[in-house]
Amino acid sequence: MQKKITYFLLLGLCLTLLGCSNHHGLQTRIMAGADTNICSVVLLPFENWTRKQEVALLTERLFTSQLLQTGEFNLVQAGDVGMFFLRQRLRPGSSLFKRHLTDMASQLEVDVVIQGRVVDAGSVRRSGDEKVPFLSLAFNVYDADTGALVLNTVHQRKGDDFRKLMHFGVETTLSGLTEKMSQEIIEDWFNKGITCR
Repeated sequence: MQKKITYFLLLGLCLTLLGCSNHHGLQTRIMAGADTNICSVVLLPFENWTRKQEVALLTERLFTSQLLQTGEFNLVQAGDVGMFFLRQRLRPGSSLFKRHLTDMASQLEVDVVIQGRVVDAGSVRRSGDEKVPFLSLAFNVYDADTGALVLNTVHQRKGDDFRKLMHFGVETTLSGLTEKMSQEIIEDWFNKGITCR
């Protein structure tokens, strides 16, 4: 009897540890010598490399929301960014060159420009009728004064990566998955030394 209880306790412990393990593919590289004192931020419209038209806008809005919730950053309004693109005769999604970034730094008074990209998004079928979303994001953060790359982040997850035990914790919506991934990315940036001093 004692062996059965010990066996079930060990099994429960293993399942708990497996559910809490670090499954995510989050990688952030901060460039050598990069200034990590970031206060004012421009978030460019997200690029969409998927076939789903709405996913980039959804991801951009949820990421913006998470940035604002930290209270650490001053985020330049999307309308001001749109006016800058109009004055520079740039289309949204156009490649920005160093002169564009330095112009943006002087006109909008920003420290960095964040360029986000939705690389892949969709859903996969798991056991039975369960479908879970997956999402892959990439970010480049540029110093607005110099045009130099400050950091690069790549992150990908599936909704069932958040499984705690059995089916608990599974993210079943793309918006929920995006929100959690955005939190993880921003938290990783803070852990790597990105702050507003």
